Amino acid sequence: MWPLKIYYIHMKNILVPTDFSETANRAADIAIAIAEKSGAEIHFLHLQITPVQWVKLNKEKEQRFPETLKEIGHAKSELNKLVKKAENKGLKAEQFLVFDVGREEILKHIPFHHHDFVVMGSHGASGAKELFVGSNAQKVLRDATVPVLIIKEKSKWPVKNVVFASNFEEDVKEPFKTVVKFADLNESNIHLLYVNVPFSFEETDRSLEKMHDFHETCPRGGTCTTNIYNSLNEERGILKFSESVNADLIALTTHGRSGFFNLIGKSITENLANHADIPILSINLNR
Repeated sequence: MWPLKIYYIHMKNILVPTDFSETANRAADIAIAIAEKSGAEIHFLHLQITPVQWVKLNKEKEQRFPETLKEIGHAKSELNKLVKKAENKGLKAEQFLVFDVGREEILKHIPFHHHDFVVMGSHGASGAKELFVGSNAQKVLRDATVPVLIIKEKSKWPVKNVVFASNFEEDVKEPFKTVVKFADLNESNIHLLYVNVPFSFEETDRSLEKMHDFHETCPRGGTCTTNIYNSLNEERGILKFSESVNADLIALTTHGRSGFFNLIGKSITENLANHADIPILSINLNR
């Protein structure tokens, strides 16, 4: 059994990494809405790239980099706006501007400040651009020790229809409670989904048997359905089924190993984060 403390979330301390793009701002708005529902504190984190080791410069040397100073000023202003927006909703909020670091800083921030939930934007793209645009979100998806909610520019809130795609094995039962708690915030419907694919075919009776216990713990406020969808691959099946039920969010528990949640060596969750038009809630079972 995996350590339960990784999966249980109370959504009391939310981290929002931001680059102030439209998608990141949408993620901030949704994070604030979640915090209002759950009573969470919220941190806004911006990673500022600088041409030199900025923290080692004195004020005089900083003047040699007017463009960087302008960018820093803009970042501080935007962070102040986000904090003010959260405080106007009665929330406790903090801001963090960090220099000269990579994407790992987001992952370091999580345990240091005891975050139990991450909300961040991902633009999504195709081709070469995908590798750049989604890189921050993908890094966090792979390695975060807490649930991560990936937001798209046109993401809706509140969510009314949640698709939980899984293999419904024993080790998923406890982290599924995270999905239920998230759905309970808005009395959302949960659609339990098993995607049956040719290379790992499973008989319907077996799939329904595994899904039964999950159905019993679904939220009281919304409905809960069990669904088996046949598809050539998992990602295609998840997307097509989600479209058929007008899903507002896709939730998955990622194993980081071969099988249901890997596709040609790349995590299905990462693929969905790039290609789906709706938010992705990811819980990493290996952390």
